[in-house]
Amino acid sequence: MPEIGTYIVKGKGSPEERLRVIKDAGFDFVCLTVPGIASGATPELCDRVGIPFDNVHLTGGKTNLIWSPGDAGEAICDRYCREIAEMTELGLHTGIVHVTWGRSVIPEPPGEAGFRRYERIRETAGRCGFTVAVENSIFPEHFYSVLDRFDVPEFGYCFDCGHWNAFCPEHDFLGKYGHRLAATHLHDNDGARDMHILPFDGTIDWDALASVFASTDYTRGRICAEFGGAHDVEMPGMTAEEIARATSSMKLSGDPAMKITDGLVSFYGGIPYEDLIGTLYSRMKRFAGMIDAAAAKNSASASMN
Repeated sequence: MPEIGTYIVKGKGSPEERLRVIKDAGFDFVCLTVPGIASGATPELCDRVGIPFDNVHLTGGKTNLIWSPGDAGEAICDRYCREIAEMTELGLHTGIVHVTWGRSVIPEPPGEAGFRRYERIRETAGRCGFTVAVENSIFPEHFYSVLDRFDVPEFGYCFDCGHWNAFCPEHDFLGKYGHRLAATHLHDNDGARDMHILPFDGTIDWDALASVFASTDYTRGRICAEFGGAHDVEMPGMTAEEIARATSSMKLSGDPAMKITDGLVSFYGGIPYEDLIGTLYSRMKRFAGMIDAAAAKNSASASMN
């Protein structure tokens, strides 16, 4: 069965207290973020708590500018290169990178300005012994252009099933790049918004996803959740009734853990942190078991043919 990890789920308490809850729930490892490291969730803290760390999410803000000519795009590239070097010094050797994120700035089409910068990132990763895990997000053409152009050991793939379900469900990212998996972000949503809710609470077909995962290397035997904890998702301009209709296909629809008001849907409010983490672990373990079952089925079918 794949090892099961999670990013440090937001909630009350210090980073150390939350790490201990995650460890006690049964998780095998955690993943970090660069802002999280700055606020105290460091590799050293993981060592003190006694839970291994696996990868780090590099800073994603204004990433769309990396495709634009000029100083702003150079600054994004500089940031990635600097963070790769800094994270390597901390003992982290895989980092998640957005090639685009958000729609407030529409990225320039994939072109030589961006590719030159990703070549600099590749060179930095090569010197550091670092794997850049490129994450699927909103604009698939940019994602494809980077992974196809840089089919090299320094560049792997981070499959984000929530982004896939909300933004590009018609694209078979995992089927195409599963052999290059270096990380995963597992969470759920309503099929239209990036909600980061618990697996099995949204609209993702987890059985189908397990079947595709079974044809990959399970990201080196590890799968990782990217759950947002108790949080709100804004849906501006929509009434509560409109939101209820828009989210009616979610498995969580109608559950007290999901509360709807005008312009807003809230998840898991009032549920103790320990209970949320325990539920997350059980959901991830369930999915890991589904992957194993699908892999066993594939193996049995292959032996019969």
